[in-house]
Amino acid sequence: MNRPPGIPKWPFAFFAFYCKKDRFEEMHGDLEEYFHERVETVGRNRARLFYLRDVLRCCQPYAWKTPHFFKNSSIYMFRNYIKTSLRSMVRNPTSSFINVFGLAVAVAVSIVVYSMLEFTYRVDDFHEHRESVYLATYSADRDGVSTRFGMTPAPLGLHLLEDHPQVRSVCRIGTHPAVVKFEDHVFHERAHFVDPSYLEMLSFPLASGVPAELSDVNSVILSDEMAIKYFGYENPLGKELTLKFGEERKKPFLVTGVAAPFPKAHAISFDFLINFENLTFADPTFSTTDWSAFIAGTLIQLDAGTDIGQVQAAMPQYLPAFREAQHPRKIHGLEFEQLATLRRNSAEIVGDISLRISDEIIVGLPIMGLFMLALACLNYINMAIGSATKRLKEIGLRKVIGADRRRVVAQFMIEHILVAFLAAVLGLLLCATLFLPWFSGIAGSPLAVQWFSPQLWLFLIGLATMVGFVSGLYPALYVSKFQVVKIMKGTLRFGKNNPMMKAFLCFQMILAFVFITMAVMFYQNSEFQANRPWGYNQHGALYAQVGDRSGFEKLSAAMSKDPHVQVIAGSSHHLGSSVASTEVQWADHSNESQVMAVDRDYFATMGIEVVAGESFQGQSQKNQVMVNQLFVKTMSINQPIGSMLRMDSSQYQIVGVVKDLHAFNFYYEMRPMIFRRANQNDYQYLTMRVQEGTESETYDHLRAQWIELFPDTPFQGGQQVDLWTKFYSDLENMKRFTRTVAMVAILLAALGLYGLVSLNVTGRIKEFSIRKVLGAGWQNLSASISNRYVAISLVACVIGAPAAYLLNLGLLRLMFAYPLSHGHWVSLLPFSSSL
Repeated sequence: MNRPPGIPKWPFAFFAFYCKKDRFEEMHGDLEEYFHERVETVGRNRARLFYLRDVLRCCQPYAWKTPHFFKNSSIYMFRNYIKTSLRSMVRNPTSSFINVFGLAVAVAVSIVVYSMLEFTYRVDDFHEHRESVYLATYSADRDGVSTRFGMTPAPLGLHLLEDHPQVRSVCRIGTHPAVVKFEDHVFHERAHFVDPSYLEMLSFPLASGVPAELSDVNSVILSDEMAIKYFGYENPLGKELTLKFGEERKKPFLVTGVAAPFPKAHAISFDFLINFENLTFADPTFSTTDWSAFIAGTLIQLDAGTDIGQVQAAMPQYLPAFREAQHPRKIHGLEFEQLATLRRNSAEIVGDISLRISDEIIVGLPIMGLFMLALACLNYINMAIGSATKRLKEIGLRKVIGADRRRVVAQFMIEHILVAFLAAVLGLLLCATLFLPWFSGIAGSPLAVQWFSPQLWLFLIGLATMVGFVSGLYPALYVSKFQVVKIMKGTLRFGKNNPMMKAFLCFQMILAFVFITMAVMFYQNSEFQANRPWGYNQHGALYAQVGDRSGFEKLSAAMSKDPHVQVIAGSSHHLGSSVASTEVQWADHSNESQVMAVDRDYFATMGIEVVAGESFQGQSQKNQVMVNQLFVKTMSINQPIGSMLRMDSSQYQIVGVVKDLHAFNFYYEMRPMIFRRANQNDYQYLTMRVQEGTESETYDHLRAQWIELFPDTPFQGGQQVDLWTKFYSDLENMKRFTRTVAMVAILLAALGLYGLVSLNVTGRIKEFSIRKVLGAGWQNLSASISNRYVAISLVACVIGAPAAYLLNLGLLRLMFAYPLSHGHWVSLLPFSSSL
C-alpha cells in the first residue's frame, strides 16, 4: 500500500502491517483526514504525534489481520479435535478418570525414579574445582579380592606436595569423636581435622566468617546445622566451644565461621572443621609421619591443564614404605579418583569420604518404574478401545463428511496425548504430596524435585508425549480402520476376536503377577529377617560407651550394686557399634577378618555361644583369641584349638570357637571374626546382662548413674535390641511399600480386564439378547463372557509365574545377604490370585 503524501512513515507502516485489507481504506481514511485537520490547527509536529496515538489506539483485535499460519484449516481442525476430546472425557467421566489416574500413578513413579537418578548424578556438582581435585586411594587384597580403599597413609599428602610441582595444594582429612559443650548443651559429635586448603578445594561457602580462619589451630568452623543446634539463631561468631577428646584431653575453640546451608545433593559434608594439627592432640598415638597410620582422606588439587597421569606415574615410589608398614597386607598400588566422578564410583571405594545411595534402590526403582509405566499403558490401551465403542457413530459421521483415516488417527492421537498431559499434571501433584516423601523415607535419602529445573519439565513433556503416543497409537489405528457401511448398518463385530487385545491383556497380567509375587516374597522375607537370630542373645543385654578405663571402672562399680545386673564386661569394640578389621595369616592362608577386643566376660554378657574350647583363661595370657566358625571354615583349619595365627605382626593362639554371629544387620554377610583380649586401658564400652524383665528399669538406673558420675558428658548407650530399630523399621517400610505397589498393580490390571470385558460385551449385545430370549440364564452368560479369558490367564500364569519368581528372587539376593529361601510354591500365587 502506498503511503499518502505527508503521512508519517513508520506509524503508517505499522498500521499497514496489522490492519485487515477490507478495513484499511475505511479506517485509514479517517486517520488521514484527522491528520490533515490537525496540521492546520495545531501544527505538523503535534499532528504527527496525534497520528501515532491514533494508530496505536486502532490496534484492536477487530482490525488485526489473520496471520498466514492461522489461515491453515489444520489449526482449526486441531482446535476442534481438542474440544471434541474434552467433551468426550466429560461425557465418560468414569473411564476418563480411570485412564487419567492410572497414567498419573505411573507418571508419579517415573518422576520419583527421575529425581532419584538426577539426584545421584547431581550430587557434589556444586564444587567449583571438582575437575582438578582428586582423592587419593589405594588398592589391597581383601578376602583374596583386590579392593579399593579411600583411607590413605598420613604422610602421603605432604610427600605429594613436596615431590610434585604440579600439585597445587593438598588437604588431609581426619575424623575423631568428640564431646562438644557450650553452656548446657553437651553432645557427642564427630570433628573433622583438615588443612586450611579444605575450603579452597571444596565449595562450601561461609555464611559468616572467612575461610582463612581455618589456619588458626584454636578456631572452629561450624556447619549451619550445628550452629543452630548449639546457638539457635544467635550469631555464634566469637563464642567458645569446648571439645573433649577423652577424659583428660579437652580444648576450647573459638567459633570463627559458619558454613552456608549445604545443597541437598551433597555427599561430602562436615559438622565441625578444625585445623589438622589438632589431630595429634585428640589422639596422642597418631603420627603424621607413620605410614601405618591412616586418615579419612587425602585430597590434592592440580594446576590448571595438568594431567593426573603425571602424578600417577610417580606413585610407585611411595609403595615400599607403605607396604613395609602394612605387612603382611598385600598393597597393590596407589590411585586417584577425580572429585567429579567420586560420587558415581564411591560404591567401589571402601571407606571414602563420600556417601552413596544404595545400589539396590538405583537398580530396583527404574525397573519398577518401567513395569508400572507398561502396566498403565496397557491398561489405557484396553480402556481406550473399550471407550471407542460409544463413539462409533461419531467416527462414521466424520468419515461420511470426508475425513480420511489419517484425520481420524490424528483426532484420536491428539485426544490420547491430551489425556497423557492431564495425567502428567495429576502425577506431578501425586509425586509432590505422596510418592516423593514416601520413597525418601524408604530410600533414606533426601530426595527432592527441582521444580524449576528445565530438565524436569523437558522430562515431563517428553514422558507425557511418549506415554500418549505409545498408549494411543494402537487404539487410534484400530478404531480408524472401521468401515462406514458397517458402522451405519450396525453390523460391526467390534473387538470380538482381536488377538492384539488379548496379547496386551496377557502381558498386563504377567506384569501384575510380578508385582503380586513381589509383595508376597518381600513380605515373607521381611518376616524372616525380623525373626532371624543374630547369633547372640540381644535380649537382656545393655551397653554404654564409657570412653576410657576410668569411665568403665566408675560405672562398673556403680552398676555392680544393682541386684538386677548379672554380668558386667568391658571391651574396646561392641557388636552393632564398633568392629575393627585386619589381615590374618594361618599357615599359607591369608584373609581379612573382623576383630573385636573384649574381656572374657563379654561372651556371657552378649550370650555368645562357645561351641569348642573355652573362653579366655588367665589375666596374663594376652595372646589368646577366640574365632567364629566361619573363620575356621574360611581358613580351612582342621584343628582350630591350639592353632597359632599371625595378626598385626604378633602371634596369637586360638583357645575357643564361637558360633557365627552378625556384627551388622542382615544386609551384610557374616564375616570371619576374631575376638582378642582387650587391654583395660583401651576400654570403650561397658556391657551387662540383666535379669529378664528388668531391662527398662535397669536402663533407667544406668542413665541415672551416668548423669551422677559424668554430668558433663552426654550418655551413649541403651538396650542392645534398640540398636536395630532402624533396620526393623526399614523392613516394615519394605512390607508396606511392596504391598501397596502390588495393590496398585492389581487395580490397574483389573481395570484393563474391565475394559476388555466391556469391549466384548458391547460387541455382543445382540447375541446376549438372543440368548436371553432363548432362555439363557446369568450363569450361562457369565460363562460365555469369562471362558475366553481363562486361556489368557493360564498363558499369563505359565509365563509370568516363573519369571516373577526368578526376578524377585534375584532382587532379594541383591538386597539381603541371607534372603528367605522361598519354595517354588510361590510361583502358584499368581495363578490362585487370577482365579
